[in-house]
Amino acid sequence: MNRFPWLGVAVWAWRGVGAAAGRVGIWLPFLAVSLVQLGLLLLMTGFHNAALLPVGLPLVRFLGGNGATHYPVLLYMLPTMFFRMNLIISVLLASIAGGVATLLFARAFDFDAGPVQRNRILRSAPSLIGVTLLIVGVLFGITLLGSLIPRDLVMENGTARWATRLAVMGLFVLFQSLLAYTTAWIVLMGHGIWASIRDSIRVTLRTFLPTVIAVGLPAVLLFPSSYATSRVDLVASRLNPEVITSLLVVQIFCQLLATFFLMGAVTRLFLWRLEENR
Repeated sequence: MNRFPWLGVAVWAWRGVGAAAGRVGIWLPFLAVSLVQLGLLLLMTGFHNAALLPVGLPLVRFLGGNGATHYPVLLYMLPTMFFRMNLIISVLLASIAGGVATLLFARAFDFDAGPVQRNRILRSAPSLIGVTLLIVGVLFGITLLGSLIPRDLVMENGTARWATRLAVMGLFVLFQSLLAYTTAWIVLMGHGIWASIRDSIRVTLRTFLPTVIAVGLPAVLLFPSSYATSRVDLVASRLNPEVITSLLVVQIFCQLLATFFLMGAVTRLFLWRLEENR
């Protein structure tokens, strides 16, 4: 007898994603986002080149201020600039890419989602962007909760520092789990913003542990690269500051894999729950 049935459900979802990974087309939305991230990262680090200066310099000033236009301040500011850039990419690009990926995964899992038509994606775009904007706003607010802890306590007490990090990550995973199915409701069932949020919460509460596992494991796997890029002071003191750029490239690659398995697992869990309700 399976003593951990919900873990088995999560593993079943991941196995389905692994089987679908051989379909090149499913990777395209994720690759598009990663290529944009890499392109903008290269633009920021190489903005001083004459060919890139007209676009790169305003971008660096916008994301990091005038101080970031000088070396080595640019490298120290790079993770913060990358984080801010990712917020914009998440809302304007990753939201749409997630909708396309959900449709592709649904077809791979034998759901009659119909062809991935441009008009269908365009109709869903306002709701996808709106939901993503809400999610990004709340997640950004969660990151600010860590600043409520006295800085001296966090810097001097390792237990308090790690407890704060784990608490913030836990809130991240919980909130993302509650809204994990919004994209599926929007692109597969035609829901609007508020209806997708309402029904996503309902599905999550009925599939709580598999959803938390599907959302939480990618977050845990991304933690080492995210932690490394957040401690630029430690990296710069022990290694060459140029390593910061390489760490961000690694983070982009890790995000690509984590997001692929996250979107795929959530889509399969959604379709499974949808079938159960019929």
